[in-house]
Amino acid sequence: MEAIKVKPGPRYQAVIPKPVRDAIGLRPDDAIIYIIQEDGVVLRRCPASFTEAMRGLHKELWGDPDRWLEQERDSWQ
Repeated sequence: MEAIKVKPGPRYQAVIPKPVRDAIGLRPDDAIIYIIQEDGVVLRRCPASFTEAMRGLHKELWGDPDRWLEQERDSWQ
């Protein structure tokens, strides 16, 4: 883990250091999202599509959706 200290200016603006930009793949026109957590803030580059970014998230919890759908439809009959 690397810690980088940045001091905001009088209007609370801060430059994002190059190692941080490189780590998240940030480009000049990209949007940034700040995720406020209990113990701090996470800075991330906004995905082009949140739907695509979340596709397959926690798929191990849901199992096979096609099989589940088939079982659900069978229970209706």
